[in-house]
Amino acid sequence: MTENNATLISSLIREINIKEQSVLSAKLTDFGVTPHQAILLSLIANKPGLIQKDIVDIMQRKAATVSAFLKKLETDGLLTRKIPANNTRNKELFITDKGQVVVDAFNAAREDVYAQLVAPLTATQQNDLIELLRAIK
Repeated sequence: MTENNATLISSLIREINIKEQSVLSAKLTDFGVTPHQAILLSLIANKPGLIQKDIVDIMQRKAATVSAFLKKLETDGLLTRKIPANNTRNKELFITDKGQVVVDAFNAAREDVYAQLVAPLTATQQNDLIELLRAIK
C-alpha cells in the first residue's frame, strides 16, 4: 500500500466518524446533551451504581472532564448520585427516568445513523468491508 492510500483510508475513516458525530449531535439537540454525554448516560444505564473512577477508566477521559459531564447531567436531572452505606467516599451513579429517555433517544439515533452508514452497500459489500476493517484493526 502506498502512503497515499494509507492517508486516504485514514482520512475517509475520520470523515465517516465526524459525520456520524455530527448527525448524532443534531439528533440530541432537543435533549441538551452531546454524544459523549449520552454515551456516559448509556454506561450508567447499563451498569447502575458505577462510580466516577470507573467511568474515567472506561471512557479514557480525564477525571476533570468526566466530573464536568456528571455535574451537568446531574444538574439537568438526568442522573443522581447516591452514597452507599458501606463507602461514603465513592458516590454511585444512577440515571433518572428523564435520563432513560435520553438514553433511549440516543440508542434510536445510533441505530438510524448505523443504518444510513451501510445503506449504500450490498450485504456482500458490508461483509467484505467488515473483513477489511478487521484486517486493518
